[in-house]
Amino acid sequence: MAYTSEELRTTSERAGIPLDYLTRLVAADDHDPQDPDGNHVLLKKLVVVFDHHVAKCFASPDPVGALRQFGFEETADALAEA
Repeated sequence: MAYTSEELRTTSERAGIPLDYLTRLVAADDHDPQDPDGNHVLLKKLVVVFDHHVAKCFASPDPVGALRQFGFEETADALAEA
C-alpha cells in the first residue's frame, strides 16, 4: 500500500517515529527490478530496522554501552579500542 508524504509525516508526528525511518520502511516495499517477485522485501525492512537501532546506539551519550545493551559485543569492543 502506497502512502503519501503527508500520511507518513502525520504518522511520524503521532507515533513519535522519525519520518526518515518510516520513509525507508515504506521504500523497502517499492518494486525492485532485481527482485521482481518481492522475495527480499522482509530482508530490506529488517536492514532498515537494524540500521535505525545501530544509529541510535552511535548517537547515544555512551555508544559502547548502548551497543553492548543490544548485544553487539564485538562492535562495542572495537569501538572501545578505537
